[in-house]
Amino acid sequence: MALTPHNPAAAPVAPTTQYLNSSGDTSSCDFADWFTHTQVINGMYKRIFIFDGNPTLGAGGVASGCPSISFNYLDLNYTVQVAHEKETASYCSGQYLPQQLKVYSDSTTGGLGLSGTFTTSAVGYTRRKWVSGVDVEGICTQNANYSLARLPGVYNLDFDTSATIGSHVADLLMDCEQRCPTFIPSLVKY
Repeated sequence: MALTPHNPAAAPVAPTTQYLNSSGDTSSCDFADWFTHTQVINGMYKRIFIFDGNPTLGAGGVASGCPSISFNYLDLNYTVQVAHEKETASYCSGQYLPQQLKVYSDSTTGGLGLSGTFTTSAVGYTRRKWVSGVDVEGICTQNANYSLARLPGVYNLDFDTSATIGSHVADLLMDCEQRCPTFIPSLVKY
């Protein structure tokens, strides 16, 4: 089989591929109105122990003065903030930067432990072209108390590990969305 030389100048341009975008939501830079979404979460927590109001029965059915622990949970106080802004600028495409959430605890097993803090180490951010008549500027800031990670009986390290922390973080993110409906849980990376 003989090869024929390729002449790019003679190659026809397919009309369906002339207008493909190279990245983002536009293929060229544009001075326009842009919709910017930013979000953060910061807070602290401590473990609370709930005692049974009845004294523990000891040997021979004699009531001891020390009640048992019924359950424990984390009492959180946190602030969630979401801002929607209209920005007039020149950008070449939309942007997505995940929010990075860091948890600092006194746990030795990678769990939430008895106390700790959590903070946004990198702001969650999205940007796209402004949609007139749909997009609205606004700020939502909520400070809330929330109960999380309820465990039976006394605190047990076996139930509070790095393997269980993800579901607790997801629970917190859903509460953030309830308090600020424009909060995007899927933007948070833990």
